[in-house]
Amino acid sequence: MNNSTQEKSRKIILTLVLAIFAVLCLFPFLWMVSSSFKNEIDVMEFPIRLIPKNINNTNYLTVWTKSNFPNYYKNSIFVTGITLFGSLILSTIAAYGFARLRFRGKKILFAIYLATLMVPVQVTLLPKYIYFGQLHLNNTFWALIFPGIFSAYNVYLMRQYFEPIPKELTEAAEIDGAGHFRTFLQICFPLVKAGFVTMLLFQFTWTWNDYINPLIYCNKESLLTLTVGLQRFQQSQSTHYALIMAGCTLALAPLIIVFLFTQKYYIDSFATSGVKG
Repeated sequence: MNNSTQEKSRKIILTLVLAIFAVLCLFPFLWMVSSSFKNEIDVMEFPIRLIPKNINNTNYLTVWTKSNFPNYYKNSIFVTGITLFGSLILSTIAAYGFARLRFRGKKILFAIYLATLMVPVQVTLLPKYIYFGQLHLNNTFWALIFPGIFSAYNVYLMRQYFEPIPKELTEAAEIDGAGHFRTFLQICFPLVKAGFVTMLLFQFTWTWNDYINPLIYCNKESLLTLTVGLQRFQQSQSTHYALIMAGCTLALAPLIIVFLFTQKYYIDSFATSGVKG
C-alpha cells in the first residue's frame, strides 16, 4: 500500500470518527427539540423516535401563556443587552490601550489584570453579595450587569487582535493629525471585526447562560432571568417532560440564532488565530 493510499485511508477513518462524535453531540439536542413537539405519552417511548408520529403544536403555546416565561425572557434580554453593550465598548477600548498605547507600568498592569482570571467565581460570590448589599444593589439587575461589563478575558482576546496591526498605520494616522479615538474607530476597529464578533458571541453566551449570579443576587420572582426561571418552571411541571423540553428549546433558541448569524466571523477567528503574534 503506497503512501497516498494510506493517507486517504487515514482521512476516511478520521472523518468517520469525527462524524460519530458529531452525531453523539447533536443527538441530545435533536431529542430535546423532537420531544417538545410530542404528546406527553410519546416522550419516553422506546425505541426513540426523532420524528413524532403525532405532532403537538400546543406545547410552546402552553409554556408561553401558562407560565412566567415572557417575563423571564424580558429580564434575560435586558440584562444580556446592557451587559453586552457595556462589555463590548469597555473591552475593545481597554484592549486598544494595552496593545497600542505606551505608558509606564503597562506590562505589570496587564499582568495584574490577567491574574484576576485565576480567581474562581465562587470565591467572590460572598464578598460581592456583601458589597452589593451595602450599595443596595441586591435584588436589582445592576448586580448582574456591573460585574458582567468588566471582563479580563475579553480584553485579552481583543488585545491579541490589535497587536498584529502594523504600527505604520497608526503612526501615519497620528502624522495626519488623527487622535487616538479616531485612530481606534477608523483605522484599527475595521481590522479586528472577526475578533469583535467572536467576543460578542462569547459574551452573549456567558451572560445568557449565567445561572449562579441571578440565583444569588436576584431572589424576586419579577427579576428572575431565563436560567433560574427555567429551573422554577421545571420544578412546577414535575414530570411534564414535553413542556419542559419546549421551555428548554425556547431558552436555547437565541443562542442558536446568534451563532448562525456570526458563525462566519467565529470560524474566521480560528482560521487566522495561528498567524497572530
